[in-house]
Amino acid sequence: MTELSREQRFKTIGRVNWVCTLVDSVLSLVKLSIGFLVASPGLIADGLHSLSDLATDILALILGKLAQHGPDAEHPYGHARYETLGTVILGMVLILVAVAIGLENLLALWRGTVVTPHWIALIAVAVSIISKEALFHYTLKYAKLTRSALLEANAWHSRSDSLSSVAVLIGIGCSLAGWPLVEYLAALAVALLIGHMGFKLAWNAMQDLIDRGVSVAQQTSYRATLATVTDIIDVHMLRSRLMGTDVLIDAHIQVAPTLSVSEAHQINDFGMRLLKQQHPEITDVTLHIDFESDFPDKKTKLEPKRQALLSELARVGIKGFERVYLHYADNRVEVELLFAQGHDLRDMAQAGQALVASTPWLRSMQLYSRSLD
Repeated sequence: MTELSREQRFKTIGRVNWVCTLVDSVLSLVKLSIGFLVASPGLIADGLHSLSDLATDILALILGKLAQHGPDAEHPYGHARYETLGTVILGMVLILVAVAIGLENLLALWRGTVVTPHWIALIAVAVSIISKEALFHYTLKYAKLTRSALLEANAWHSRSDSLSSVAVLIGIGCSLAGWPLVEYLAALAVALLIGHMGFKLAWNAMQDLIDRGVSVAQQTSYRATLATVTDIIDVHMLRSRLMGTDVLIDAHIQVAPTLSVSEAHQINDFGMRLLKQQHPEITDVTLHIDFESDFPDKKTKLEPKRQALLSELARVGIKGFERVYLHYADNRVEVELLFAQGHDLRDMAQAGQALVASTPWLRSMQLYSRSLD
């Protein structure tokens, strides 16, 4: 499948959410109506599950709409985390539904309530299984296409409803065969399934809200992409965080210390563009340029030395140069001085070597004159 534009992505998410809302509305009405009509605790529990699906569908529609808004002054990274927030709420709703179903059926078992459902309940559950399984595959397909965590959560919510309906189908069948308590046990199994799914969804989404990063495998892939840029010597201190379905990363890249600022910046821009091209989930990249290894014992401790160097050069009589190049390495400075063609550099070269010998932060000094054209 081709990558969708931002507008196409949110339009697709909205359409799928509307389909889910329509299907869950019909199923909730059918299952709850028949469940109360034939007094089937399993079908009522399953209907409540579908009703929770409907509630989360509506929530997904609202939060999906909010997530469409791009960056603004108060939200420089956009509003994508509305999707994550929706997933947390969806998970919590599932947990509450599971607790309510579990308590209701435990009380029924405690009281020894016995009901015999009607065969029509079996038809309602069978229709639910087929519908929800189809909805699961439909929603999951577009969740992967749009990289929507909220849509994927809704898909698995549909799958949990489908599986719970299977449990209810077995329970109703046993109840009709003369084992009515099995249906209550089936309803409890549904509650456990819903609760597990809700906890899993909420927990994973909460990890994203506290800036969980991408997997080690993804980080390795990002490093490998940057490593393909010829002039990048090393990639380190790569960090990532999730913003809804988007990935934000920052990293340090090491380049040769003798590169000009403009060339290093060009390499930086190319690396960022390459990451976004090869990994569409990445929407924001910050690369820090290092001129040497960035381990703790290699941290830059020198303050900028250009003005201090110019003062020292004037003091020892080195003058007339056109350009000064400073290269920092291991907290010392290597100096290159460029002079116009025909300059006599012998005396100044000796003065430069003496200055290097007497100045701890100077490593070397090279003097050059322009060559003949």
